[in-house]
Amino acid sequence: MENTLDWYAEAKSVIQSERSLLKHIEISSLIVSNGVYLNIETLENQRFCVLLNHQGFCVVSKVFDQDTGYSQTFYETNFALFSNISKDYCRRFNELVNAKLNEFAGICEDKN
Repeated sequence: MENTLDWYAEAKSVIQSERSLLKHIEISSLIVSNGVYLNIETLENQRFCVLLNHQGFCVVSKVFDQDTGYSQTFYETNFALFSNISKDYCRRFNELVNAKLNEFAGICEDKN
C-alpha cells in the first residue's frame, strides 16, 4: 500500500523545482488515496489540475480542483508534461539553463 505522505513530499519537490517556470503551482484541495493533485497555471495563463501518482503526471482538468477525466495521457516527468502544455515553459527553461551555463563558463574562465 502506498503512503499518501510520500506523494505530498513528491509534490512539494515538484513545486519547489518548477515555481520559477510557471505562473502558479500548488497542491490541490482534492484528495486521492494513491497520489496527489496539483493546480498549475502556465505562463500563458492556462489553468490545469494535474494528477501525480505512480503512473506519472496526467492533466485531469482545465480547471483548478477538479478531476473531469480530461486526459488519460501520463507523462513520466514534470518536464515532459510542462513542456507539452506550455511553450513559454520551454522558453523560460532554456533561458535559465543558458544563464547557468554562462555563469559556469565565467567561473571556469576566472580559474584559468
